[in-house]
Amino acid sequence: MSGLQWSIKNGDLDAVKTAVEGENVDVNVELTGGRLPLTVAADMGQTDVAKYLIEKGADVNKKDGHGISALLAAVWEGHPDVVKVLLDAGADKSVKAPDGSSLISQAEDAAVKSLLQG
Repeated sequence: MSGLQWSIKNGDLDAVKTAVEGENVDVNVELTGGRLPLTVAADMGQTDVAKYLIEKGADVNKKDGHGISALLAAVWEGHPDVVKVLLDAGADKSVKAPDGSSLISQAEDAAVKSLLQG
């Protein structure tokens, strides 16, 4: 696991900023295991990191090496705050899961379902 990936998972925004700004790491780079920085942030519920990555140009609709978008990751893990950030940034809620199912059918959290229906 890369240092950037570890920092994102742990919500270490200062370390993420150092990597992106100090080391010129591309915010859309594929990380270890085919993940994307924004997908990892969404998966782990790291709202502030997700906001920062979007501000720095992360593609909210890009799918990782597994065919998973950041929005799908946030939906699967039940992180409504991240779902809202992604939708506000233009994430496509019509995207499908790798099995072809809709995001709303994948959502278990009531707040996430409400955001997807809104």
